Amino acid sequence: MRYGFDVLQKLRQIVKVCGKLLNLAAFGALIKRKRGEARLTQETLAQDVFGDSTRKADISRLENGKTTPQEATIQKLCKALNISAAELEPIRQSRDAAKQLDMIPSLSREDLENLAGRFNIETPFDRSDDDLRQQLTFKAKEYRALKAEVDTINEDMKRLANLKAAAQDAIARVDLDEVEALLSMVQETELEEAAKTAELRSNNALLRGNVDQAFDLLESAANSFGAIGTTAKAERKILRYFAILRNHGLRYGGQGLPLSQALIERELTEDLKNDNAWLWAAGKNSLAVSLQEQGIRTTGADGADLLSQAVAAYRAALQVRTQADHPVNWAMTQNNLGNTLSDQGTRTSGADGADLLTESVTAYRAALQVRTQANHPVDWAMTQENIAVAHCEISEHDSCDTTKPELQNALVAIDAALTVYDPEHMSYDYGTATELRKRILAKLDALP
Repeated sequence: MRYGFDVLQKLRQIVKVCGKLLNLAAFGALIKRKRGEARLTQETLAQDVFGDSTRKADISRLENGKTTPQEATIQKLCKALNISAAELEPIRQSRDAAKQLDMIPSLSREDLENLAGRFNIETPFDRSDDDLRQQLTFKAKEYRALKAEVDTINEDMKRLANLKAAAQDAIARVDLDEVEALLSMVQETELEEAAKTAELRSNNALLRGNVDQAFDLLESAANSFGAIGTTAKAERKILRYFAILRNHGLRYGGQGLPLSQALIERELTEDLKNDNAWLWAAGKNSLAVSLQEQGIRTTGADGADLLSQAVAAYRAALQVRTQADHPVNWAMTQNNLGNTLSDQGTRTSGADGADLLTESVTAYRAALQVRTQANHPVDWAMTQENIAVAHCEISEHDSCDTTKPELQNALVAIDAALTVYDPEHMSYDYGTATELRKRILAKLDALP
């Protein structure tokens, strides 16, 4: 792929979040005054600006300084109300948004709301200061990562130029075999560069909250490798792109999780299992994680169905991730399976729920065959804590008639975890385990 200067400039502008921001209150007052002078209703202005007269509430929010308009909306408002550049200039405030991303803890409420508008954070005016600062801290980290990627574009251009120069030299020497080898490398490198650009665009889309666009870009980038017969590379890209969408969904909610599922699900075919069983199993495990996380966030029958699908996907992964061949991955998948079974069990009443919780303990204890205290102490402690939680859940289940033994089993497991959790270096884990132990002891003391 050959990048022209204009394209490079546009790519760099993707991450240029600096310039002048609006004083929202002053801009709102200007809109209201100019609308009054033009004798326009809010409905009429909404039709002129948005093409939809029912959006009068959006005009009201703009006039009251309750929302940050996109630049395109600003320009439409200026055109509809004959607002000149000279009238607008005094209410634009020169602020370097890129620098503001390094100052999030000390920004004013107005600066937080204006900066949130750059990233299309939903309902910034309804969020608390702490929530806005947290969201913007996440966005700042993602912005810096995207900027670093964009800054490498020149190096990628040099590599392509060198390959093409070598191909020109080979053809001048009539070395056609070398020409073929070099051109093949050029084609694959160009695909890699196109995929990298698509990933940059998708990351920029996610910064703006446009998950659907990110999905389309990532799916297209992965599929492009099939054109040169590198389906395995496409499938590995899918795993990477899955993680991008999944992580966005975990952090911000929305469609990130279901779209990550859609991206990976179609790739997990029997052909892939036959060609690359390890990759298929990794994909199944990733799919299960997405389904489990969606299930946790979804109530009722839909949530239960998502958890059931997650259990099935984990069990499928375990067909390949065996204890003999992949012990560490096998133990991790067993632990994840235990978590999902536990989530299922707490949502299911009667004997079926009790059976699911018992199965979760069985999965956790299977993981401990590999996650030993000697070889994997932190993972061992984490799984012991999971066992303690599962026994507590069994003791509270509507079908349980052996409360005391279950709590005693939970106490043994949490005490085991606390032999590893260091209060100085693992303060969070130590704190949660200590609190769980206190609750277990309180329940035991309350028993007759």
